[in-house]
Amino acid sequence: MNNPRSQKWFKVQRDPLSQRALNKLNLKTIRSNRKNDAGKLFVSLFLLGLLLTILTSACSETSDTNDEQSQQFPKITDTERLFTAEDFLSIGFKQSKEYDVAELPGAISAIYGFWKPGGGESVDYEIRFYTSHDDAVTNGTFFADEVTGPDGAVSDKDVTWKEGTRDRRTSGFTSNGGGGSLAVKYADYIIHSNIIMLCQGRDKDQSLERCESIINAVTEGTRS
Repeated sequence: MNNPRSQKWFKVQRDPLSQRALNKLNLKTIRSNRKNDAGKLFVSLFLLGLLLTILTSACSETSDTNDEQSQQFPKITDTERLFTAEDFLSIGFKQSKEYDVAELPGAISAIYGFWKPGGGESVDYEIRFYTSHDDAVTNGTFFADEVTGPDGAVSDKDVTWKEGTRDRRTSGFTSNGGGGSLAVKYADYIIHSNIIMLCQGRDKDQSLERCESIINAVTEGTRS
């Protein structure tokens, strides 16, 4: 026969043991959760730091690009001065040809020749004259885009205004004998007041730099 007092004593003794075990389990759980939380915090901080590094680098590159663009000579500039061929001849520009502009919409004349920036090597230029800046932009942009840049047309069959096509291309030969295919001579151009000027260059930056040199010389009246 069961003794009620024994059962009560066992229950009293068992309950504290169960509570201690439960307390230990809870303590382990708390410690484990703390470790997990610390790990998650570390990962979050690491990812945040990585993200900030990427954003900082991207902003720096964008800033550098913007600085370069801001320092580059503007491709389109409207001024009060209207230029003539004589303005360029007066600074030492050597005219080789005058083109027939009957099929060049809006143009009143166009010349081709060379000039030596800073007295250095000869650089080819094609200068198209219009009655105004608006006429140059409206009527001349397409025809300048068509024959300049890496995708510029160099063949007579691909050019809308065919006058002077041969003067706008090079053989493409290099000093070591490579190349040989026809290549665009003018990497870029500017629209400055009433003129569109194509400037010889191996790339956009060199072309615009050479455009800037001759425009500055004309503006300042400096002969080269």
